[in-house]
Amino acid sequence: MPKGSTHGVNYREQNFAEEVAEITDGHGVNLIVDFIGPDYWDKNVEALAKDGRMVVLASMSGSEIPKVNLLKLLYKRLRIQGSTLRSRSAEYQAALVKRFWDECGSHFESEELKLYIHKTYKWANVAEAHKEMEASKTMGKIIVEIS
Repeated sequence: MPKGSTHGVNYREQNFAEEVAEITDGHGVNLIVDFIGPDYWDKNVEALAKDGRMVVLASMSGSEIPKVNLLKLLYKRLRIQGSTLRSRSAEYQAALVKRFWDECGSHFESEELKLYIHKTYKWANVAEAHKEMEASKTMGKIIVEIS
């Protein structure tokens, strides 16, 4: 498990909302960063604590949630925030990368934080890399070398 982690949940084999409830004695988590979208919406809302926040950064399972129970959002006083860098200027993105590195770079250099690399592919095998990613067989980043 990564340094600093206290618990791990395998979302492919466990109901992560139930596991979060057990781990936190029913309290829930304060923050969820979601890249998936609709497929995890209900479990994310269930896993959030009162006054919790969910930041949605992508919608890998689609862009629409057919039935949303707003009462759960109201009862828990949840904050849902969407964000993307695509709509930001190149200058904003560069400043954000610089700020991130200024604040976190030393943690990567000391290996207190680690970037997990699943596999590195040659450009000629990019289709294979894409198939593996589409099949959700990865854990960590896929790197494609362009030479």
